[in-house]
Amino acid sequence: EALQLNLGDLDLTSDEFILDEVDIHIQENLEDALVKEALKTGVDLRQYSKQVELELQQIEHASIKDYIKESQNIASLHNQITACDTILERMEQMLSSFQCDLSSISSEIQTLQEQSITMNIKLKNRQSVRSELSQLVDELAVPSAMISTILDTPVTEQEFLEQLHELNTKINYVKEQSFRETAACGDVQDVLDRLKIKAVTKIREFILQKIYSFRKPMTNYQIPQNALLKFRFFYQFLLANERSVAKEIRDEYVDTMSKIYLSYFKSYTSRLMKVQYE
Repeated sequence: EALQLNLGDLDLTSDEFILDEVDIHIQENLEDALVKEALKTGVDLRQYSKQVELELQQIEHASIKDYIKESQNIASLHNQITACDTILERMEQMLSSFQCDLSSISSEIQTLQEQSITMNIKLKNRQSVRSELSQLVDELAVPSAMISTILDTPVTEQEFLEQLHELNTKINYVKEQSFRETAACGDVQDVLDRLKIKAVTKIREFILQKIYSFRKPMTNYQIPQNALLKFRFFYQFLLANERSVAKEIRDEYVDTMSKIYLSYFKSYTSRLMKVQYE
């Protein structure tokens, strides 16, 4: 026995539902402006529908003819669009490559900037030590003029005195740097020691000769004594660099002047005695 369901309003197969749908479509068509105009003028809607369909076919054929007529232009336009796509694709690749190059250049610029900063720091460090190194080199360097003057020039010459001052400055500077363990001092220490020995020897001989000249009879000792005052730096140099020689010269000077003063006092007292007895 067939199953029968009573769906009521939900039954879409009922004639009532189909008629309602038709009524809705008719109502919508009656609302159309062209249909209203046709009804007013008494046009046969069937004939009008055929006419409209014919016009649509004509328009369709005309559109197809126009499309066929412009097919070459459309094909050309398609080719142009395809070419444009190719060009744009190449430009995109070029721009991508350019972007990569810019990234690489940016990285290189950053690297150069870092190197520039590093070089700038190194330059400042070198400039900061340049003055000290220049002073060190100037003080340690022994010029040939100093060597020749100390070795060959007489001690009475002004040039010898000037170079002796310079030699004394260099000796003191090397002593100061030796305490700081400056390796370069060893390169000039031997030369300075030899020049010092030579200068001490020449100064010793010169001063002793001057002191021995006081012992000559009937000598006005004040004249050579005043002459020695011009060379007082000689004794300062000996005292700073060779104390044993300085002590020898001092003792010799004291002994000589003691004998001279003793002889003068003996002569003076003897004359006083003669005056007294007279």
